[in-house]
Amino acid sequence: MLRIDSLHKQIDGKAVLSGASFELKPGTVTGLIGRNGTGKTTLMRLMVGIYDPDQGQVTLDEIDVHRISSVKRDIVFVPDAPTALEGYTLKHCEELYARIYPNFDRAYFREAMERFRLPLNKSVRSLSKGMKMLFSTALGLATRAKVILLDEPTNGVDAVAKKQLLALIMESVTPDSSILISSHMLHELDRIADSIILLKDGQTEEQWMLEDLREKVRKLQIVFADGASKEWLKQADVHVLQQIGRVYTVLLESESLYASLKEQDVLLIDELALVLEDWFTWKSGGDGDVA
Repeated sequence: MLRIDSLHKQIDGKAVLSGASFELKPGTVTGLIGRNGTGKTTLMRLMVGIYDPDQGQVTLDEIDVHRISSVKRDIVFVPDAPTALEGYTLKHCEELYARIYPNFDRAYFREAMERFRLPLNKSVRSLSKGMKMLFSTALGLATRAKVILLDEPTNGVDAVAKKQLLALIMESVTPDSSILISSHMLHELDRIADSIILLKDGQTEEQWMLEDLREKVRKLQIVFADGASKEWLKQADVHVLQQIGRVYTVLLESESLYASLKEQDVLLIDELALVLEDWFTWKSGGDGDVA
């Protein structure tokens, strides 16, 4: 298990992380979400040992990643673009990673390259954006590392390549590995993630199993008879997503408030399916780019 304990990091005198803490359990896919500048990429670079923390600790199976360098072979980071590999061919990258990662699976990597029709003698630089991400994601997954960190893997990828990439990720989940995906494509995380971590203002605000989140948070469409009950709507556990006349779409995180709603003068209460984007909009403090 990978554990993050109270990570702090300043870059150029600015606090980027100020107390991130969470765990990644084997056999799970976790989504890391947060608005621009909240520190998601910095957090991943700390987890893999590219950066050293100012405070806090990253441990894998209770071994400090920043003290025992050999542990880094069990963690791989796939950035949002394989810029560092563009001077190499796919085969050269295979050879390089096979030297670094002791469990590198050549057969898996070559099968993936054949599946996506990517010749091994082709240079990384010559690939399209989508093909670069398919290649680099397959390269990362082929390491068979215990922890695989994917930073915006579908950003700028066309629909066909995106479908192939998500299928590749899901097929590669094993009982012994954890996959963390930083993404602003919340509808994709809705489909493939087991749990979600919200990073806000450099801190891990909340971590949820998606199944538990959907059970606890209700999305309701309410039609009030004589205008909305302003006092009820202003309560902390009520978030108004949309209002059209007397029709309100709200998120609710309290069973007692749901019970009290039935005592209001309402014409209709209809429960809708909760999507991750709704919850994120509430918890991040409003609408906007979530990357």
